[in-house]
Parts: sequence; structure tokens; C-alpha cells
Amino acid sequence: MTIMRELHERVYAWLCKKSKANVAGKLRCDKILNKLRDEVINDPVSLRKVLIHLRAEQLIEYVAGQHGEPISGFMTVIRPEQEVPAHVDAWVAVLSGSNLSNEDQLALQTVGSAMDGLSAGNMATLLNGLIRLRDNQMRHFGEQVFTVSAAYLMGSSKLLSSLDGKALRSFGIEIDRFLSRPAYVVVGGNVVSPIAVVLIENPVSFEMAVDSAAARDCLFVCTFGFGLSTLTNDYGNQLAGVVESEQAHVLNRSAGVAPTFRDILQHQPIQFWGDLDTAGIQIYCRLASKVPSIALSALYLPMIEAIQHDDTRHPYVSAVGKDGQGRMVVQTDRKDVQDLLRLCEHFAVDQEFVSTDDIARLAGKQLGSSS
Repeated sequence: MTIMRELHERVYAWLCKKSKANVAGKLRCDKILNKLRDEVINDPVSLRKVLIHLRAEQLIEYVAGQHGEPISGFMTVIRPEQEVPAHVDAWVAVLSGSNLSNEDQLALQTVGSAMDGLSAGNMATLLNGLIRLRDNQMRHFGEQVFTVSAAYLMGSSKLLSSLDGKALRSFGIEIDRFLSRPAYVVVGGNVVSPIAVVLIENPVSFEMAVDSAAARDCLFVCTFGFGLSTLTNDYGNQLAGVVESEQAHVLNRSAGVAPTFRDILQHQPIQFWGDLDTAGIQIYCRLASKVPSIALSALYLPMIEAIQHDDTRHPYVSAVGKDGQGRMVVQTDRKDVQDLLRLCEHFAVDQEFVSTDDIARLAGKQLGSSS
């Protein structure tokens, strides 16, 4: 097999895999070459040739640019024929018969894989529930996903969690803003009279902070819950969720009587320290929408230095649990995050990079302050 033919098959297999979740085999054309370069081969010239050949063989369809490469709109991947389950066809029919835009219908197509056993009437009821939830979701941010699901989706507490999360996000339902389990926060350090409260994204860094000399002066706060995963930003999203709801069980890691969670959020000063990546900044912006006085911790300083060097920063790839973050857009007017967003546009540094000595030196100080 020639090298070009092998690449031809690799690219086609990649396109089939990426389009598998879409019943019609559609993929967005924007940045398709960049994704292929990241995940298949970093050779844009060869990739363009392969795409042109695949199009000529009618294995893919797209609107071509001047040089034959995909431009705006969608690419359709003509996959090997497979029998489509009846419930998937029924779901597509329900979507087609709705008043949703073509974009919304496309976003929800992959939800059909979870429709097995439901009648067409059930599916229509479910779709109406999803539409109502999208319209009303802001009033439920910070609530348990099980109660939200039961309220909107046919009385089922589990139905929302069983649906394709990526599809729901594309449809406009921010499922990460609902809590997936009972929420706990763990506090440690000076629980009686702290000079500052520091909300921490990840539990490993929380433990380092509580064991550092800074624990004499600062109160550190982190979320806790069974089944949470550092690879999917669960801790940070739960932290944002409990702050938005102001509801969490407080577990004390240190001596003394811990304040209530609401008292913790009202403390001045209050700061945030998380990963230097787009997801971490997004979590901070969510916290700031509920606690406007919150500031970024000076504990970001070692990470700001590290992100400027190849050996202490990493790209947004699946190997580091951040596939997709490089395409994440954080919409905020907060001036204190603009420089950080520019720094972490293409690379990231995890907060575990910060040493215990750095924590002792910087905890309680605000990023950008002269202290």
C-alpha cells in the first residue's frame, strides 16, 4: 500500500468516526484541516490532496474553495451503509415535524440513540420538555440535575443525564450548570479569622494549601463529591454550581468551627485559584457572576511564568484531558481575565504546578496587587 493510499484510508476512517454521532454524517467545515493536522498528520498539503480525492470519489461532499479545500458550511461524509434503528428514524421524523430551526434539529439528532422503547408521542413530549428547559434553564442553575430532569422530562430524574451531553450543549442547554450529585465543600486552614478566603478548583492543590504555612492565615475551600473527575472539570464546575446555588454541605478539615457556606462567600477578600486554561477562566467568570467582589489569586503568578516556556506548558489535547478546550470561547467583560485568556489561548498550565513554597508566599494576595 502506498503512503498516499494509507493516508487516504486514515483520513476517511477519521471522518467516519467524527461524523458517527450525526445521523446525516455531517461535520462542520470550519477548522477541519486544523483538526486533521492535530489528530491524523501535520501535513496540510497532503491533507488537502486527500480531501480532494475523497470528494472526487464521492466519499465526502462539501463546497470547495479556490484550491479544492472545504470552506464554510457542512461536510457530508458518505459512510458505509449501516441499518439505522427504527427509534432513531422516528426521532428524526419528530424533529423534522417540529418548528425548530435546521441548526437546532441537527444539534439534537444524536439524542435519537437514547429513544429506544419510546413512542413517537413520547418523543414529541420529550422534545417539548427540552425546549422548555432551554428557555427556563437559568432559574435552575446550581440545582440537582435529577430534580431538573424530573420537572421537565416526563417526570424522569434520570432522562436528562442519559441524553448526549454534547448534543444538548449544541442545542443550548448548559447541562454543566446543574449539579450531578449532592454537593459538599471542604474547608481547611484558618476557619476562625482568615485574612482571605481562597476558592480552589482541584482537590490536590487544596490539600497542598491546607498543609502549607499559608493555612495559618487563609481559609481554603474546595468541592468534594463521589465520582467527580479531574479529567472533565467536574470539581471546578461543581464549585461554580454550589456558589451559584449558595447551597452546600460544609466539611471542616481543620480545627475550629467552620463558618456557613454563605458566610464564606461573603468574606472579604475572596479569591479564586484554578488551572490556567480556558475552562478554569470560565469557572472563575461563573463564580464572579455570583460573587462580583471575587478576585484572581496571586497563586496564578508561577503559572503565568510557566506558560511562557515550552517545557512547562501543554497544548489542548486529549492526552492531558483537555481535548476541545482550545476551541472554547469564554465570553466575559471582566478586564481582570483578558490577559490570562490571551496567555492560555493555545497552551495551559495546571495549578498542581505551583509548589508548596509558592503557596506559602502568595496565598491570600491578589493577582496584580503590589503586596
